[in-house]
Amino acid sequence: MPDPDTNLPIVAPHPWSIDQIPFERIVHERLADEDVWFYVLAAASFVESLSDLYAHNLLGHMEDDADAGQWLRERWEPEELQHGRALRRYVETVWPAFDWQTAFDGFCADYRPHCKPELLEPTRALEMVARCVVEAGTSGLYGLLQQISPEPVLTTLVRHIRNDEVGHYKYFYHFFLRYLEIERPSRWQVARVLQQRLGVIGQEDAYLALKNVFALRNPGQTFSPQDFQRFQHQAGQWARADYPYEMTVKMLLKPLRLPGFVNHMALPLLLHHARRVVAP
Repeated sequence: MPDPDTNLPIVAPHPWSIDQIPFERIVHERLADEDVWFYVLAAASFVESLSDLYAHNLLGHMEDDADAGQWLRERWEPEELQHGRALRRYVETVWPAFDWQTAFDGFCADYRPHCKPELLEPTRALEMVARCVVEAGTSGLYGLLQQISPEPVLTTLVRHIRNDEVGHYKYFYHFFLRYLEIERPSRWQVARVLQQRLGVIGQEDAYLALKNVFALRNPGQTFSPQDFQRFQHQAGQWARADYPYEMTVKMLLKPLRLPGFVNHMALPLLLHHARRVVAP
């Protein structure tokens, strides 16, 4: 059966706009006193708002691929930046005392040295695998937030973002298939990238984002690894029952292009492992 992700339109209409989010209808009392939600949403807004840097690095890596460049410039980067703007507006609406720009500037200063072009994978096929890992992780995160959101406008917003991230995954997988035919990476090479990226996903950028949110919220206090572990523990509690494990694991397995019976056998084992890692 042909893979539907081999024939995607390079640029399609944006499925939603920030102007469609009814921020004026936010039920403030549902979240205003929820400290963990504040940290999660503020940190997510920082990471999404730095997407122009990620896009610049990828465009340099794929500079002579017109289709990939067009999609990155006209679809991926604008949508990721819109995620950042929408999350920022939500945070500033619910927690108006938070100086978002100052905290974001601190995050940018901390994170830019860790986001350099030379840190991309050495080939385009393998970098597309790495991008698939990131998009699988973010779609899983926003899928979780959609399930547990206590506030209706937030539920709508994170649903839009989750759907975008799934769409982005499909495009990165589409380009992976293209480069797979040219570069012929081994399944072992693909598995190595999957393993390495899974080991760091949501660690460095999340840590630095939370650190800068914490610093502004708690002047004079130092954000420690123990503080980060506390947030991870809370996320694990949220994820225990509501994280979209099966969808995420299937997305992660897809670049391996395993034979059907092997994929069928691997799925339950990886689901069990994913539950232990995400919600220990």
